[in-house]
Amino acid sequence: MKNLISAILSVCMLMTVSFAANASGFGMGVTVSMNTMDTAGKEDIDSNKTIDSTKTVSDDFTVGSIFGEYTSTGIAGSMVAMTIGVDYIPFEADIEKRSITQSSLKAIADGAATTGTNSVEATVSDHYTIYLQPGFMVSDNTMLYGTLGYATAQVHGKSVSISSTDISQTLDLNGTVTGAGVKHIRDNGIFIKLDYKETDYDKIHFTTSNNTRATADLSNSTYALSIGKQF
Repeated sequence: MKNLISAILSVCMLMTVSFAANASGFGMGVTVSMNTMDTAGKEDIDSNKTIDSTKTVSDDFTVGSIFGEYTSTGIAGSMVAMTIGVDYIPFEADIEKRSITQSSLKAIADGAATTGTNSVEATVSDHYTIYLQPGFMVSDNTMLYGTLGYATAQVHGKSVSISSTDISQTLDLNGTVTGAGVKHIRDNGIFIKLDYKETDYDKIHFTTSNNTRATADLSNSTYALSIGKQF
């Protein structure tokens, strides 16, 4: 993945040397985004394909990222434009720890009910997004666009349970990105972007040593402000 990102940025830089003009060119910048992460969790004790508990939670957080992109305008002599880029979040995002007091299903089955506290938490890190933004130049300096992308990250999940062994695992997290936005470029190359994006991640599965299977289905909604310089 990192080799692919490096290759994309290299191509962008070469294209900039040859074709940079007006709103076209290579740009770099920073983004501040407000995010709402929704997580739907399910637990299957003994992995018998019977869901024993479900829980849906929502977390709000703000995070910064850096990006590099190349924009080409005047495609086929028209007002059509296209941006290709990579965004990287150099920080971790925590899914807030949740706890619940519960009776052990296994203990009840054995005739000796036990109560205790279950908890679950997770951290998302090393988050990259590769994106395409096909758009339309509504003026010489302003572009309206849609966003299509692919996101990849790592998620480290921790779970403490009275009915199964604890979990502490790191898994790959992949998803698709869709959205829309507007980009305005000043004559000096400084630009501002406003974005709305939705990321739908693939389901991830954690399995304990005694075969309890936990499933998490994550999705994220993002409002973002980006400031950069185009060359």
